[in-house]
Amino acid sequence: MKAVRSVGWTEPTPVQTAAIPVGLKGGDLLAQAQTGTGKTGTYGSIILSRTKSGSSDPTSLVLVPTRELASQVSEELTNLSEYSGHVCIPIYGGVNIENQAKQIKKGTDVIVATPGRLKDLIERKLINLGSISIVILDEADRMLDMGFAPSVNMILSRVPKKRQTMMFSATMPEEVKKLAVKHMVDHQEVLVSKDELTLDLTEQYYVMTTRESKRDELLHLIEANYPKIMVFCRTKRKVDYLARKLKRDKYDVEGIHGDVGQHKREKIIKEFSEGELQVLIASDVASRGLDIEDVDLVVNFDIPVDAETYVHRIGRTGRAGRTGTAITFITADDVKGLEKIQSTVGKPIRELEPKSEIYTEGVAEEIPAKPRKQNPQRGKAPKEDMTQTSKKEAQSKGKQPAEPAVKGERTLRGKLDRKSEAPKQSKKKEQVPEKPKKAAPEPVPEPVRQPEPSAQGNSTRLQYVPQGVPSNPHPLHSYVGIIRAARPKKDMSFDRLELNIGSADGLDADKLRKFVIDTAEVSPKDIGNIHVSDSKSRVQVVRYRAQEVVDELFGQVVNGKRVLVSNLSDKH
Repeated sequence: MKAVRSVGWTEPTPVQTAAIPVGLKGGDLLAQAQTGTGKTGTYGSIILSRTKSGSSDPTSLVLVPTRELASQVSEELTNLSEYSGHVCIPIYGGVNIENQAKQIKKGTDVIVATPGRLKDLIERKLINLGSISIVILDEADRMLDMGFAPSVNMILSRVPKKRQTMMFSATMPEEVKKLAVKHMVDHQEVLVSKDELTLDLTEQYYVMTTRESKRDELLHLIEANYPKIMVFCRTKRKVDYLARKLKRDKYDVEGIHGDVGQHKREKIIKEFSEGELQVLIASDVASRGLDIEDVDLVVNFDIPVDAETYVHRIGRTGRAGRTGTAITFITADDVKGLEKIQSTVGKPIRELEPKSEIYTEGVAEEIPAKPRKQNPQRGKAPKEDMTQTSKKEAQSKGKQPAEPAVKGERTLRGKLDRKSEAPKQSKKKEQVPEKPKKAAPEPVPEPVRQPEPSAQGNSTRLQYVPQGVPSNPHPLHSYVGIIRAARPKKDMSFDRLELNIGSADGLDADKLRKFVIDTAEVSPKDIGNIHVSDSKSRVQVVRYRAQEVVDELFGQVVNGKRVLVSNLSDKH
């Protein structure tokens, strides 16, 4: 209680009021409450009250889905145990496993771990879980989904059966709840109603846009000078692409996802928390557990795959009594997903007018020709008549025209004129017949054929000398209208991708189709035939999206098996 007061807590939240008495009695517990309502303080208080400090082997285990959450939970438990003497250490991947093993050997009371790294420690026999009496699954819906379930089951099989098990989550789908119950005995459920604590403090909006205009919409929001903006993308590839484009435009932005090194992730999150970074772009790895204060705006650059992910994303703002704003970019293909999210959240999501011009694909569009500038000398007949008469007089006296073609000058025909040299005095010269004078200005005269010395030097030949070509012609687009070419058609033929997962891994055609669409963020119309055998599968994907699908699926984990993908249509 002394540590609680020093942290600054004055009264318990609803989930703490409901869950702590149950946990202190030693019963199993399944608690559901929104993000930012004090779940970490709930199970932290129970652990520190029911276990003694100074153990050589860990007595409590907290499983979390992400490295950031492991670090954050460990830090909060360390603050709560300031006067109790409990030692809490985080265990996660991306750092030296030997150093973590040394910390465990020194003695620890509480382990906060991600399943993958803890599984490695168990298999290497670097940790003993025989003394564990309390097990916590934070973000239980994620811990029991198809990615983490095999590792979690393996870890729980190494923990004594006589234990207290508590699970906490902001969302709890029915299928996840059924899995959770299998790990508990006579559990009690604590449901803090879809707590208005977060959702009511977050203004929710959506903007109808297109894939091409999303970045422009985001730039308008960044220019509105929100101090802290979190942007969520569905894939790691999109995070990297968006961060690279915004950095190129000199915006203060960084991106994080599962492939970013742990030290760099910690550095970026620290800079964002302290206000040194304005925009943080993240995949869904950061939608759970990142407790960053005063996030002003959450932008769903890509609509979440489900309503639960949406709740976790917008939970990064509107925390601990502060207000926040969440804006989701919606394309025509996302309308049904938005309707599902709105029905789950139970609160209307209002529409905002787009700031950028919506790009519309269409047929070739004609750009009007640029109007030519009017020549102030045009229409003045005296000057033109004088020029023509001077040329005629020069020709009648046997002299060359005063304005021969300039060497190296490019004409409207796209060719270079060569300067014509004046021939020696010839006896015969062509005379240009004089046209009768008219009141209106005369048209440009016909080109004159001038004699040019031949290679032999005696005989002459005629050279074509264009007349009336401006010395500095306007560019081509000022004379004619330019037709903008239609966008090139996308290659809609199919490539065949082969995956190393099949029916033996719990997949059928429908589940595999959903996995590909959700992970690679492609449209259902981009997927062709799917064939699933025991140990492998083949999926048809439109050619222009095939490489993107390979990049996104490769390395994913399905029921504990890492996915390998190859393109059978690739000539190489």
